[in-house]
Amino acid sequence: MQDYLYLRVTQKEPFNILYFTPAITGIMNLNDNSLSLSPELLYTGFTNWEFRLKGTALVGERATDFGEKQNDFRIELRVRYYF
Repeated sequence: MQDYLYLRVTQKEPFNILYFTPAITGIMNLNDNSLSLSPELLYTGFTNWEFRLKGTALVGERATDFGEKQNDFRIELRVRYYF
């Protein structure tokens, strides 16, 4: 069985920047001290559209839960349209 610590922090419209929501998500394996950190930026300033820029960094030794993944870093852009 795996023991994890999960934390997500978001702040809607910081500094009065309309339609902007930054966030950071962290998942840590408490058994091997490996972790995943994911900062993201969300913009919803257009009707029915959502733009999300997200990065992920995996930290850990080779034989750990997050350290054994194929990539160490990832950046993705998601565009969503609602209808």
